[in-house]
Amino acid sequence: MPQAVGAVASDRIGAVVDRPWFGRAMALLRVYFGIVYLHNGLAKILPPVPGLWPDTPIGFVINAEGNRSAHSILQYEVIAQNHPIAPYRALVENVILPNFGLFGFGIGALETLVGILLVLGLLTPIAALVAAGMALHLQFATLWNDKWIYEYSVEWIPLLCLAAFRAGRWHGLDARFAAARARWPG
Repeated sequence: MPQAVGAVASDRIGAVVDRPWFGRAMALLRVYFGIVYLHNGLAKILPPVPGLWPDTPIGFVINAEGNRSAHSILQYEVIAQNHPIAPYRALVENVILPNFGLFGFGIGALETLVGILLVLGLLTPIAALVAAGMALHLQFATLWNDKWIYEYSVEWIPLLCLAAFRAGRWHGLDARFAAARARWPG
């Protein structure tokens, strides 16, 4: 009896996912994105250390001292460029920008948390989806401007793959918790 097309495709995907190199590649990608988000988040919430790095912490323009660069990015990309989606533009102009002290710290704290979770491979699908959401927000904010269309998709597409493949199950804490508990979300 011939197999259905979907069953053949599923068998091929399963054959790839079950290979040891695939698990190592997923773990490497997960840890890489975790380090990037951890680094970005810490740069936004920790003050610069004189003598260790220059005016900007850890080599970033967005830093803990007022987080003004992130404010400027939203100001330029959404307000000055006259974002075509009026409710979004109003949200940025009337809620986010006036309260950027809170939002700026929140972004840094969330990036730090997501980075830690990805490095550890803990609650990986949730952490990867949150990180992808942050990258998608930047894509949405700049979509109608003069940015490359794939500038932020190089972040959110791999993050969605990490979530879909539950990358914490390879060399992560999700694997340990899944073995101990049948309904672990990672």
